[in-house]
Amino acid sequence: MMSASILLQNGTILTHDDHDHVVPLYETDVVICGNIITAIGKDLRSTLVGEVEIIDCRGKIVSPGYVDTHHHVWQTQLKGRHAEEGLVAYMVTGNMMSYAYTPADIYWGQLSGCLEAINAGTTTVLDHSHAGYTAQHVSSAVDATADSGIRSIFAYAIPVRMAEWNQSTCVIDEDLMADWAFAQIEQLASKYNTLELSHRIEIGYGFDWWFLPKEVSLNIFKRLRKSGVRLVTSHVGKTGFQGSSSKLNFLGSTNPSSGMQIGVSMLQSHGILRAPYSRSDQTPELPFFVFSHCNGYSDEELSVLSSTGTSVSSTPETESQMGIGYPVALHPALNTPARSAHVGLGIDCHSIVPSSIVLQARALLNLTRVEHNSHITAAGKFPTWKVRNTSEDVFNIATIRGARSLGLDGEIGSIKVGKKADIVVFDAVNSVGMLSAAEYDPVVAIIRFSEAADIDTVVVDGIIRKQDGRLVDVDVKTSATKDTRMSWQEVAQTVRHSQREIQTRIDGLDIQKGKETLFHTFRTDDSTLVDATV
Repeated sequence: MMSASILLQNGTILTHDDHDHVVPLYETDVVICGNIITAIGKDLRSTLVGEVEIIDCRGKIVSPGYVDTHHHVWQTQLKGRHAEEGLVAYMVTGNMMSYAYTPADIYWGQLSGCLEAINAGTTTVLDHSHAGYTAQHVSSAVDATADSGIRSIFAYAIPVRMAEWNQSTCVIDEDLMADWAFAQIEQLASKYNTLELSHRIEIGYGFDWWFLPKEVSLNIFKRLRKSGVRLVTSHVGKTGFQGSSSKLNFLGSTNPSSGMQIGVSMLQSHGILRAPYSRSDQTPELPFFVFSHCNGYSDEELSVLSSTGTSVSSTPETESQMGIGYPVALHPALNTPARSAHVGLGIDCHSIVPSSIVLQARALLNLTRVEHNSHITAAGKFPTWKVRNTSEDVFNIATIRGARSLGLDGEIGSIKVGKKADIVVFDAVNSVGMLSAAEYDPVVAIIRFSEAADIDTVVVDGIIRKQDGRLVDVDVKTSATKDTRMSWQEVAQTVRHSQREIQTRIDGLDIQKGKETLFHTFRTDDSTLVDATV
């Protein structure tokens, strides 16, 4: 429940200056009234009247909430099965498996996925929700997102659906432009994308249909914008599977644009490269895009994204496992002295990796250093005293820069008077891993040494969602008319039951036929695919 006021007392508060430098304020208080940060300073208890919930933050680090700019939150019941799989296998055994989910399965997968993110300090997620088989599936996902308490841009995505899939056949449903879907998007946007109402949910859109003719795509984007959608997210990049060596095609389409690679020049030709804008800006005629991955783009292509202000999301762990490439968020072309691009970090699939943006920040820093150092050592030399980039660089991508990439930096992303109260408190004084590091540098302590177990408190929109190291109970929809208060343990038990039912349905599918259908649908060139174990 939301108290009249919350006082975070005597903590180390990680604030930002006007140049995104982190400025720790020691033994400092933060006051939250409603869902807004109203004061930051010393000894603020005496300034408050009425009901106040005091959280003792002595020896604790108070951080902005973490911003996840690319996540498929519905996939909880698939966790673990992709540990030794690459992108091609995942596309069949993961992405296509929404076929095996009922709307109820989507609810529990989505709810537990959101709660896992909150537990690890994520307060805002751009959810590329590509499991919308029916309107009921989408409604379940939105309801679960709301019930979890997370702040979300719910990017409504119509997946490539199977009309029929069993042990003998796998057939694509060719009805891509489902009328019910666009009607539902408009209905949801009219409910959530209004400035008059303060919702933690905003409706966006997930678009990956670059095989469509340009004029069809632009009509979709214009229709979305008229309905109130300001953000569209999309998977792009150049790999053998995504289109660097093979041409993207769909169902034998002969449209001129269907054979084009998903390169920056193609995106430019659509006129969609633009900077993010806030929810209050009603003037743009098109949504802005957040492009996930962008691996394989040349320095020149990345420079175009940077110069146009276009947003990019890197997901370091999935990109490295699946052969997509090194993450680009710290690439020099996106981070020049004159201009820093709008970049963020994402989990991608928590069926593959934990839902911790801090872990992704750590992976981004390490992978960037590996890539840079490999060029030095390949030339017969060795790196000297300093290494590439800093903990502050990736901390900012996880917080203020991530918020900026979503056009939300005026509301979240830093601890500042007037912003929404999205805050994470690390119990550094009782942490085993953060010992001594917290005393040396609180940002380094978080990025290099913390884990989700060190997070004592998570506040989203002024409401405590994790307290004393445990997720707070949530109100869940167990029927159309009844809400029930459930603990995390009860949610997890329900998810396990759902997982068993999903597995039974998966056992009835021919995975090889699914792979053949996928390859045929997208005209995949087998000659570009290599077994990574060989």
